[in-house]
This record gives sequence, C-alpha cells and structure tokens, in this order.
Amino acid sequence: MTSTPAVGSEELEEPTGVTPTRRPDSNKPALRQALGVLRIRHYRNLWLSSFVSFTGMQMQQIARGVLAWDLTQSHAAVGSVFLSFGLPMLLFSLVGGATADRLNKRSLTMMTQGATGVLALVTALLVVSDVITIELLLLVGVVQGSFFSFGMPARSPLMALSVPADDLTSAMALSNAAMNATRLGGPAIAGGLIALQGVETAYFVQAALYVISVVILLRVPHGLGAPNNSERRSVFREIGAGVGYAVHHKILRLLLLMGFISAMFAMPYVILLPGFVEEDLGLGSSAFGILSSVTGVGALVGSLVVAAFSNHNRKPLIQFGCGIAGGLGLILLGVGSDRFGYAGALVAVLFLGLTLTTFQTLNMTMVMAATDEQYYGRINSMMMLTFSSMPVMAIPLGLVADEIGVVNLFVLQGLVVMAALGVVAAMNVKYTFGPQAG
Repeated sequence: MTSTPAVGSEELEEPTGVTPTRRPDSNKPALRQALGVLRIRHYRNLWLSSFVSFTGMQMQQIARGVLAWDLTQSHAAVGSVFLSFGLPMLLFSLVGGATADRLNKRSLTMMTQGATGVLALVTALLVVSDVITIELLLLVGVVQGSFFSFGMPARSPLMALSVPADDLTSAMALSNAAMNATRLGGPAIAGGLIALQGVETAYFVQAALYVISVVILLRVPHGLGAPNNSERRSVFREIGAGVGYAVHHKILRLLLLMGFISAMFAMPYVILLPGFVEEDLGLGSSAFGILSSVTGVGALVGSLVVAAFSNHNRKPLIQFGCGIAGGLGLILLGVGSDRFGYAGALVAVLFLGLTLTTFQTLNMTMVMAATDEQYYGRINSMMMLTFSSMPVMAIPLGLVADEIGVVNLFVLQGLVVMAALGVVAAMNVKYTFGPQAG
C-alpha cells in the first residue's frame, strides 16, 4: 500500500493508492488468474459469508417489494418502503464509514449482519401474526437501513485487506460476482417460496441465512479487521478528512459522480418491477422472481468480465460504453415489453444486468484501487451515498410512474442516463477515452 498522497493532487490520469500489478499482456482477459485470489483462505471465507448474506438480501428485496405491493397496490407506496431503507443510508453512511475506520471491521460486520437477521425474523413473525402494516414495514426498513449504513463500509474494506495489493481489483470484482451470483437464485427462491408458502417463509429463510453468514465470519481472524492505531480524532473530523480527500482527488470525484448517475437514473428501474410485472404484464410473484433472476444472469457475467479485465488499461472507456448501453437497455425494457410482453422484458433485463453491473463493478473496483487504506471505510461510505440515492429516487419515480406509466418512465430513464454520461465523458475526454497507467 502506498503512502497517502497529498489531498490536493490533481493528476486525473494517475490513480493513487494501490499500485496495480504490472503483468505482460495486461490488456488480455485473464479470468483464471483473477480467480486465483480465492486460494487465499481468509478472503475465501469472507467471499462465502458475503455470498450467503447477499442471498438473504436479494430474497429480502423481492419479499419487501411483494409485501408492500400486496398491502397497498401503489407504486408510490412500494417506493416509500425502499426509501425507508435508503434514507438511513443517506443520513448515516458517512458516520458508518468513519466508524468502520475506527473499529474492528470484522466485529462490526458480524454485529450488523446478526441484527439484520433478527429484523428478518421479526418481520416474518409480524406477517404470521397478521399484524403487519405498511407503517411497520417502513419502520423495519428504517432500522435495517441504519444497520446497513455501518455494515457495508466495514465489509468491502475487510475483503480488500485480506489480499495483497496486486490482487485488489480481482478481489473486489469477485466480491461483486458473489453478490450478483445471488441475484440468480435469491429472487427465484423468494418468488417460489412466496407463491407456495407465503411471504413469511421467505423472511424466515432470510433470517437463517444471516445466521449462517455470521458463523462463517467466525473463521476469519479477529485481527484482520483491526483499526489503524494512528492518531484518533472525533468522528466528525474524520468524516471531514474523508470528504476533503475525495473532493480533492479528481479520479474519486469523477467516479463518485458516475455512481450517482447510475444510482439515481438507471438502477431505480428494479424498484418499479413488482408493480410492472403485476399491473403491466399481468403476472404474479413467481414471474417477478424469474425476471429478477434473469437480471442476475447478466449481472454475474458482468462481474466476471470485470474480473477478467482487472488489469486492462481502458477500464474507463469500458465503463462509459456499458453505461450508454445500460441507457439503451432501459429504452429496450420499455419498448420491448410494450411490444413483446414478458419475453421482451426478459431480454431487456438480461441486457440491463450485464451492462449496468459491469458499469457499477468497474466503478467500485476503480474507486478502491484509487483509495489509500486509511480511507477505505470513509470512501466506501461515500459509495453507499450513491447507492442510497436509488431508494431516495423511489418515491418521485413511483409518482411519475403512477402518472405516465412504467413503460414510458423506463424510456425516459434511459434517455436521461445516456445524456448525463455523455456530458461527463465530454468534460473528461482524456480520462474516458485514453489509456490509463497500470
């Protein structure tokens, strides 16, 4: 790990932080080489724990959306439930990032995952007892989002710390592959359980998965996530230092902006899918689960593509191309589903999963590669702020969908994404279209 650069550094073409491996033919795909990081025992345990917990998280996304729609029959209400999860992320992510840089990251990850499992169990019991309401679902979302704000800034740095610096990009890409692989089975399992046994069964299974994830984390040594023993400042001063570091680091500033564009205008399409499947396509929760799983197929492929190209020197160009293609995918989702129904939607979400996930995974891996270790938690918390903008957009987009229809909204989203990314690329031509060092 290199030393911390001056905060005022303005070299856009030269990332600071982890020095990438200089390998022959670095622009050629090397998936087998990237997969070699799984031979590292502590990383492998972290990867497996993430896989299990992300499966529960993907199931929860489906169960939360279906339950909210069943309770209200309103796109705006479904959006409000997702907002209840995202708003605490918006409010507490920076505090969570500073906390992750001050405390033991392994312990913090275990605590937040265990608490999330308890909340899943509580939700299941509320459904079984037939006392669940949209207000209670909103409350659970707020509490879960609060725990998530502290857990995620600890998890990703923990995985980065478990591997040598040369393997950082591969490690982060495979971490995203674990998350996206769960998008294959998680939604389908949730949809099937909901159709056969009710939504409460999906929540019971989620709770069990979080317990398993915590047990696996016990195999990771406590010292791996130990905090830096350097001079301690107040949490708010450390937040300020992290924000200053990001603001004056041109690559991080650009990548965070790219993350906001995706999270605000592209990814919120998934929030609209429960009502879209039932109202526009006339299908049920199983079809919704399959649709989400198909998205996961593309997402998994996208993550593996990033792993294979982990040493490629044109990652910004690949990211830009995938972002533009994601905008086209949103237009395809609107037009294709309107003309070809469920089949058109399946093709579109497969394409969206591939393009948008490649975009986001590249964004995350480049952020980590450009960040110094002492700022891992805080920069990850800023990435979470970009993710939190997705549920924050849920209510306004839900209201627009109720007015103009989901199909028209998908097309509008695609146009906005393409225009925004085009402007950013035009303002950063050398970075976007030129080769990068390393």
